[in-house]
Amino acid sequence: MRATLRLAIAVAMAVVVSQSLAATAPAPRDARETPPASTTVRAGFYLAADARLRHLDRLDPSLYTHLYYSALAVHPTTHKLVLPTDPAQAGLLATFSPTLKSKNRALETLLSVGTAGIGAGADSQTDPAFAAMAADPASRAAFVAEAVALARDSGFDGLDVAWRFPASAVEMANFGFLVSEWRAAAPPGFLLTATVYFSNHVFDAPLPGVDYPSEAVARCLDWVNVVAFGLHPLAAGATNATAFDAPLYDRASHFSASYGVVSWIDAGVPASKVVMGLPLYACSWFLRNKANSGVGAPVVAAGPKQHGSNATGIMSYAEVQKIAAAGGGSHRAVTTTFDNASVASYLSMGDVWVAFDGAAVVAEKLAFAARRGLLGYFLWPVNYDDANLTVSRSALDVWMKNEISSNSKNDTGVRQTQGPVRLPPALQSPAGTPGPGPAPTSGSRSWLPWTKLDAFLHFGGLILVCF
Repeated sequence: MRATLRLAIAVAMAVVVSQSLAATAPAPRDARETPPASTTVRAGFYLAADARLRHLDRLDPSLYTHLYYSALAVHPTTHKLVLPTDPAQAGLLATFSPTLKSKNRALETLLSVGTAGIGAGADSQTDPAFAAMAADPASRAAFVAEAVALARDSGFDGLDVAWRFPASAVEMANFGFLVSEWRAAAPPGFLLTATVYFSNHVFDAPLPGVDYPSEAVARCLDWVNVVAFGLHPLAAGATNATAFDAPLYDRASHFSASYGVVSWIDAGVPASKVVMGLPLYACSWFLRNKANSGVGAPVVAAGPKQHGSNATGIMSYAEVQKIAAAGGGSHRAVTTTFDNASVASYLSMGDVWVAFDGAAVVAEKLAFAARRGLLGYFLWPVNYDDANLTVSRSALDVWMKNEISSNSKNDTGVRQTQGPVRLPPALQSPAGTPGPGPAPTSGSRSWLPWTKLDAFLHFGGLILVCF
């Protein structure tokens, strides 16, 4: 009788332990889930239209985990992808992935679809062609099928939805339908991301209440690329004073990179699915009075037109560095200033004022991203880096150091994220809700602690001995 009872208890214990482990062990990763917690994103957008500034053979793919081809637009009437007709551009699209992957086999490439403009002014414009395509179910379905097929045939590992930006509640609903249908149509392991407004709530939309469908974003996308720049548009009449284009903090308003990141997390998108953007372009103005060159100084016009951007008021990082080093080819003095309160930098040279992200700014922003447990960062665009790819190299170095110092591993190998950092009042969520706790990470289901399991087995052993 005792032997029978002991056997029954042993079998029951084995079943309990088996069920406990099965319930708590991490399930195999589905292709649609976030990448493993140990994987981070160090991405760069390559503007095909500005390939002349840096040919693919002068880009070092080892500095990135992901590179985006940016971008293919949507045709306003056919609602299909607008493929390049220029032979050089067509060749670039066809060879983008094979060329880069030949130098870095671990690299993943994505095809970005939508707006490809550079700078604050371009980023603030709507995309009516994209909106029209997304509004029609039949057009959406055809577009999704075409985009997935093109990306796969061209050797890309995924697609990026670069609709900048949905401007109404209806367009946001269509955005949700689009990413849901795109995910359903994508093959296993196919990446799907979106380049999105700096905040989950669109402040400068013509109508109120324009919020991203956070549930669809968190469920359907591998991550979002948060455009944490272009916060002070250079459009005519938009500003009459100098201003930072991409400050990390802004105590007077919501227009800062930190506010935007926190708003996405507060809206329910895990920090492990948020990638923060860093601009490799600069914004420039002509000062009204060169003796008054601080932040908020009066200006008379956007800055000089540059060869790199081919636009007034926009400079590449490479051009900023040339000015800083040689005074723009003149003997005028150049003053560079780092603003600690905003975590932003600017330089002034005569009557020209330039806001840009220098090395110190990049380091501070990436430290913030690591503290928040973000998936990573992206550089916009990598064509605008200098000849030595200084920002790309510096960002890689800083990010890796921050990962080592701020992310530890527990017994299961799941990354632990620090609690939310304290932010000024203007940096809290739009609804004034408290900051979230540590963001959940993919596969972070808790295992049955081995100390408890050991005690459980030991206790069971004592019961068996008693019999």
